[in-house]
Amino acid sequence: MERLRLYRVNIDYIKYLYSYDNRVQYTPDKPDSYTQRRPYLGIVLKIENYDYFVPLEHPRKQHRKMKNNIYILKIHHGKYGILGFNNMIPINKENLIQFNINKENNNYRKILISQYHFCNKHINEIKFKALETYNRSQTNNFFKKVCCNFKLLEEKSKKFKV
Repeated sequence: MERLRLYRVNIDYIKYLYSYDNRVQYTPDKPDSYTQRRPYLGIVLKIENYDYFVPLEHPRKQHRKMKNNIYILKIHHGKYGILGFNNMIPINKENLIQFNINKENNNYRKILISQYHFCNKHINEIKFKALETYNRSQTNNFFKKVCCNFKLLEEKSKKFKV
């Protein structure tokens, strides 16, 4: 059975993509260490020879009130955050950083473990939503506004040097 993995992504790669599309999840007014801690879930799907990763969002009160839709999947009704398919990014192996959940602080580790188990249990739904979000972002005006520009990021990802 296929299993999803949790990774972190090279901060320079995220900043590079963000410089072309500010919907890439990066927070320029916070230290890089803030963004460096953000885990990404992967490998979600392969589209046109690109691996795509979906950022996990840390739980926030507003997540519980959000509705699941094609580009957002609430993890345990938002209690453990969300997956934001609209903010997924193309990735190559050179920019992946493996990490050990057991080395995280206790509270954060519990959240990550819950997110990880939820995602592996819902792998087919995750793949469906990721692909549907990608496809709709190419033609639907609303999706073009809320999603990263996946085609642009694919082109830019090929030019990034580690």
